[in-house]
Amino acid sequence: MQKIKLTAANHLNTNRFAPPRSPLSLAPIVAVITASLLIAAPAVAQLSYTFTSGPGGDGFTWPPSPTGMLDSSSFATPDDVHIYNDIGNNLFFDDQYQVAGNAPGISNAAMWGNPTSIGLGTVDFDLFFSATQDLSFNFAWSVGGAPENTPEEVYIYVEDFEGRATDFYWSLASTYTGLGGFDGYTDRISITTGNLFDDYFNVDGEQLVDIVYVSIYVGDIDTGGGPSSEFAIDNFDLDGGIGGGGEVFPSVNNGSIDVTGSTLGRTSLRGAGNFTGGLEVTNGTVSTTTFSTQLLPGGDLSDAGQVNGATIFAGQSIYTPNLVSIDRLLPSASYSSDLRVINDLNASDPDNDVTLLLRLAEAPQLSAPSPVDVSLGEKVTLANAAAPVNGHRASVEVTGSSISGPFSVTGYDLDAPCKPGEMIEGDAAFDRFGRLSGNHDGLFTVSLQMTFYVNQINTFLENAEPVADEQWTLEAALADIPSDNASYDSQTPLGPGRVGVNSASTAATIVGGITASTGNVSMNLAAATTGSSTGVLQQSAAVSFTTASPVYAIQMTYRDEDICPSVTESNLRLLYFNSGAADWQLAVNGNSDGGSGATFFAGSFDAFVATLGGAPLSSALGTHGVDPANNHAWAIVDHAADFGVGEVGKSCGVKGDLDNNGIVNLDDYVIWQNCLEGPGIIVPPACAIADCDADQDVDLSDFAIFAESFGI
Repeated sequence: MQKIKLTAANHLNTNRFAPPRSPLSLAPIVAVITASLLIAAPAVAQLSYTFTSGPGGDGFTWPPSPTGMLDSSSFATPDDVHIYNDIGNNLFFDDQYQVAGNAPGISNAAMWGNPTSIGLGTVDFDLFFSATQDLSFNFAWSVGGAPENTPEEVYIYVEDFEGRATDFYWSLASTYTGLGGFDGYTDRISITTGNLFDDYFNVDGEQLVDIVYVSIYVGDIDTGGGPSSEFAIDNFDLDGGIGGGGEVFPSVNNGSIDVTGSTLGRTSLRGAGNFTGGLEVTNGTVSTTTFSTQLLPGGDLSDAGQVNGATIFAGQSIYTPNLVSIDRLLPSASYSSDLRVINDLNASDPDNDVTLLLRLAEAPQLSAPSPVDVSLGEKVTLANAAAPVNGHRASVEVTGSSISGPFSVTGYDLDAPCKPGEMIEGDAAFDRFGRLSGNHDGLFTVSLQMTFYVNQINTFLENAEPVADEQWTLEAALADIPSDNASYDSQTPLGPGRVGVNSASTAATIVGGITASTGNVSMNLAAATTGSSTGVLQQSAAVSFTTASPVYAIQMTYRDEDICPSVTESNLRLLYFNSGAADWQLAVNGNSDGGSGATFFAGSFDAFVATLGGAPLSSALGTHGVDPANNHAWAIVDHAADFGVGEVGKSCGVKGDLDNNGIVNLDDYVIWQNCLEGPGIIVPPACAIADCDADQDVDLSDFAIFAESFGI
């Protein structure tokens, strides 16, 4: 069986060598790809592409400029046409080509590129699609530099669903003014299964039953860095690309669907000005004709100007945007009218009617955010008012969110819709671990945009306006939790968020670590033991394990007002009480290595963990740090102990113990009263002991601290 060169006359060709990628080596590869993509022979496709994005084009968005499709990438259309780019360069879908627009059949947006070798031996692009009997498209290419640089033929490989394959050269019948003013070559390439036979005998050597794969080789215009070159494809049709059975008819998606008798709807937000509707018309006949449109009486829409005797070529689709209109100030409702499409030059072509529907929608009416008490389990709620009777209301959908404070909110996922008469309810949670007792506040902010739903489908809302962010205040009251415990299994994390204790002045929690065996960890908050030389800010936390102590990170939270003048905040460390020495020492000194691995990190525990690159905490035993911005001191240890926060070698004593006898009683009150001067009055050095809040004066704020400790 002879291999054919497909032309209008279907002449034989035996005078061209195959391109660098041999079809014999390509066929089995393609067969494998096809089998992996297609499980059963799909239905016959019928569509057209002009490579124009949007509702007036192909109905979807092609890869946008300036990037287009990168080399060695792929793109799938909503019609399941897959394009694979292997031209060694980007593949574009716009009208920015250099000279391709000079070729008949290439106009406005097209698929085009500048091929270049990438050292793989192939420079082509491939298309997979549903089984079709006929494939046609306008093709043009050009090479600058000399008249003979542009080939007159293009190599094409074709395969059917069952693996039958053939290849051929298509003679490009026409010339046009190409790059450098030299001839480029162009033609309408039409491929049909009636001329295709299994030349490689992959199956049976018989005629191809359909077409599902096409590879177009453009390496012949790869100049390897020489003169520039360009190819373009436009008006890509499968099975004729029309659905009207030889009629002029109303359509969508560039003629792929005949919408005669259907309703085509669009939606706009109410407001000032007119909202218009248009229609695409396709010539499904084989001849050029003219068409007109007619607005039929009895509808709601105003005539915005009809088409009268417009020329439309065979297979062409034309979109006219402004045929009907409605005043956007009218009440929210659906307004419709019937439109008729007429083939002017063929009386036997029946007129085709379609209904154009324009909806006017009210703006979303959202509930005002109110404070959310997370302690009571209140939800973060956003409600949209119901649509007016017989009318419409726009929805909103979430485009982003942010949160501040020790809270989290779930339920406001990206694209989550809040439709008319519905609501979004988010579950808020408060992270108590490491927090001091008392009231905690935060903010939850959601970014929104307008949208519109028709039968649960998110559709385009024209004239949509920006939507202000919605923001909720989150509140939580945390009571004292003096003791806590948690069970753990082998190789499970101890934190964060597993165990923790807190009071108004101190909090402690385990923020990292993994256990080697099953057991239980407990924490208890108590007044700090007095040390021989070093005092501890307020309370201490006793940590114990029922199994051997693992390597873990413990973090404690302190208050600024508990830092006495003798202590420098940046020198605060996590300490442990060494009962043998009857004093507080660095927590890491109690580790199994005796503190030899002690390393200080100025910053938060989370910031330190980020430096580990995924290494386990055991590799950082002895690291400890202070985070003044968040009032945290932390350490990585492997022992159980009574932990506290303080500066080694410094003691504050008990706040209010003005005579330093270990108790706060009326004797201390007399000292305080004698030093009382009032706010803003700097006290003499002798009264510094009465300045409990270290603000250089003695006033009622100091008395409040004194009173808090009275009787200790």
